[in-house]
Amino acid sequence: MVGISHHTAPVGVREQLAFTPAELDVLLAGLRAADRHALLLSTCNRFEIYWSGPHDYEGWFSELAAARGVPLSHAMVRLDGEGAARHLFSVAAGLVSQVVGETEVLGQVRRAYDAARAAGVTTREMDLIFSAALSTGRRVRHETSLGRHPASVSSAAVEVAVRELTGTIDDRPVVVLGAGEAAEGVLRSLHFTRATNVRLVNRNPERARTLATAWGASPHGWDEVDRLLGEADLLFVATGASHAVLSAQQLARLTSGRARPLVTMDLSVPRNVEPDARALAGVRLFDLDDLQRLCCPAAAAPAAALQDAERLVDEELARLDQQLRGLAAAPRLAALHRHGAQVAEQEAARALAQLEDLTDQQRLVVREMADRLVRRVLYPVSRSLREE
Repeated sequence: MVGISHHTAPVGVREQLAFTPAELDVLLAGLRAADRHALLLSTCNRFEIYWSGPHDYEGWFSELAAARGVPLSHAMVRLDGEGAARHLFSVAAGLVSQVVGETEVLGQVRRAYDAARAAGVTTREMDLIFSAALSTGRRVRHETSLGRHPASVSSAAVEVAVRELTGTIDDRPVVVLGAGEAAEGVLRSLHFTRATNVRLVNRNPERARTLATAWGASPHGWDEVDRLLGEADLLFVATGASHAVLSAQQLARLTSGRARPLVTMDLSVPRNVEPDARALAGVRLFDLDDLQRLCCPAAAAPAAALQDAERLVDEELARLDQQLRGLAAAPRLAALHRHGAQVAEQEAARALAQLEDLTDQQRLVVREMADRLVRRVLYPVSRSLREE
């Protein structure tokens, strides 16, 4: 595995390696055409390449980064063997997320795996590893206290944003831009904080209407953005755009003369609000790096829960090790059993040639006995080969 994450690179670097689903499809198609195998995991907080087989993808990753002007001298991390598997399991379990135990990353890993399989760029070994990683993520959420109060970047953003407001949120105007997974997470969290004046803005009216209705918000079109932002106390930006959808100039115009700043949470990668807006008097802008600094995710996870989760990771890694050993032994085991079947057939034929006047049933008994004897001899040999 090679990649970058929020642990190694700021959002200004990560956003340059944020690929849209269409771009990822193109990359996967290129791998398929070259008969190579790899999985691409692209989220707001990480871009990582996983692979198995003889081809090394560190150079390819560096080329991708260089093409986008990303300096990787200190940001790139490489892990091999068990270290890579342990990292993947920890990612799926939410143990290395900005918000420890967050739920969204498991779905992101599953979708990345599904996309790689659909593109035909996984191997049998990768199938075993990613199936085990998904199983680990599910177990951590079902068998530890990390799953009792599901957390996410969206819920952490709402918590931080509300904290930044003076007083309670109640009926204060809130605007959410976007209608994807992150935006829905924001709406869900706002619903549970009893916010009653939430406006959802999206370019797709039907999508906005469906999502707003589900979480007690009002749907609006993009043509209403200026008016809504002029009234808002709190803004969440979580669109799938690959560029800034709100400029510093636009926000300066909309917040000029405000008595209170517009608290703005940019949850997008690439960032959807121009970073220069941070200098505006009428705006208090926070991005994902700010969120990591403010919400203190490590302190929010009980030590006992983390220990339980690490124990489950260890269990699943041990189980995976057994499966991979069996997979590695499979060709030799198949050859061994083919040889055993040939020996059984040869010895049965030799015995039958020396026996006369046997019925068909008796001949069948001889052949079955030869086959059974060979299989009983091979069983401990097969078991030993798997263990080795």
